[in-house]
Amino acid sequence: MEKFKEITDFKNKKVLIMGLGINGGGVGSAEFFATIGSKVTVTDLKTEKELKKSIKKLEKFPQIKYVLGKHKEEDFKNNDLIIKNPAVPQNSPFLKIAKKYKIPIHTEASLYFLLTPSYTIGVTGTKGKSTTSNFIYRILRKKYSARLIGNIGVSLLKSLLTLKAKDIVIAELSSWQTESLIFAKKSPQIAIITNIKKDHLNTYKSFFDYKKAKFLIAKWQNKEDELLLNISLKKDYQKFARLLKIKSKVSFYSYKKSFERKLKKFGFNFYGKGMVENAICAYKIGKIFGLKDDVIFKTLSKIKPLFGRLQLIKIKNGVKWINDTCSTNPFSTKISLSSFKNKIILISGGTDKELEFSELAKVIRKKVKKLILIPGSATEKLKKELKKVNYKFEEVKNLKEAILVAKNYARENDIVLFSPASASFELFKNEFHRGRQFVALVKKLV
Repeated sequence: MEKFKEITDFKNKKVLIMGLGINGGGVGSAEFFATIGSKVTVTDLKTEKELKKSIKKLEKFPQIKYVLGKHKEEDFKNNDLIIKNPAVPQNSPFLKIAKKYKIPIHTEASLYFLLTPSYTIGVTGTKGKSTTSNFIYRILRKKYSARLIGNIGVSLLKSLLTLKAKDIVIAELSSWQTESLIFAKKSPQIAIITNIKKDHLNTYKSFFDYKKAKFLIAKWQNKEDELLLNISLKKDYQKFARLLKIKSKVSFYSYKKSFERKLKKFGFNFYGKGMVENAICAYKIGKIFGLKDDVIFKTLSKIKPLFGRLQLIKIKNGVKWINDTCSTNPFSTKISLSSFKNKIILISGGTDKELEFSELAKVIRKKVKKLILIPGSATEKLKKELKKVNYKFEEVKNLKEAILVAKNYARENDIVLFSPASASFELFKNEFHRGRQFVALVKKLV
């Protein structure tokens, strides 16, 4: 693995992209290697029909070879490098073949950290990582050449084609990306963890393993590097700092009412304490890089919410319709509910990730005027918890019906919040597809 130190090292090398993905997760990697002259093979268990949109994005590279609907053993023996999609399990029998034949395995994230010429700020967490990354990016670009990449929708590897040493990169990283840094044994110079709550327990053996994956963002930092954590992670830091032998300087941030008041004076237009915490984190990074307070606060006040994160879609007859599709776990929806004082009509439900819904049910009982549930395995678990707290809900067949029911119940000053508290795979391709459908239906039906 160590022989790969420069982009030019990959010219004419045989590279296998394992997992193209229906959402294009491997597209950026394939484009990167095809552009620099590697001999690229893409392999995916999904069929050509299922991957049609992703393949179309690569049509300008006719030299790419595809092995679809299956994996071939010989591909894992006869390539110079394998790029594993984060969704591919570590115990894949095909990866075991590659290891047997000593074929280097990397992910987009691990290879980025081996090759990047740029100072990098890595941001991870269960909730708030996209918003925090965006805040930091918008602040730093006031003074520096800043780039926003990663899990937020910009390929880490593809970005290497244009990154320069002077750039400051803000990289949003999922837990699968942070745990894959073991392939590179590299960490960002500044690592941020916004929070860690139960999530993805359908893919991690335990909550401990999920937490460890997040803290791996800092494992290979040196003594000059910095780790910035939400104060809620102080006890976890003490545990994982010992376990992972974290060497970097650590500091913590937390919600401050005085900071929120100052934000509001400048016109900060985000809902809830969680968003204020994200802003405080970004403020601290801004100060590290020498930005003045007024510049930071003015910048934060002009930023609009990202798609699907407490995003105001429409106000009609005094009712606010809010898209929070990126709340894919109960903790996230709890935080979203606590962001409002108004009466809430909540549309929720979806696919389970082996999470608990008892606490969410209690919050719903206190905060929600009307609950409308769309179908899914998580919905069934939530229903059981709601019955325990004697809360009545209404079930619908689909999102369209949910919006029509919500419209019927909504009154002036109410909020209709679409916050699913779960994944989306039984009815939608992903949370963004789900969110786009919600937005389109609200604009059409309300």
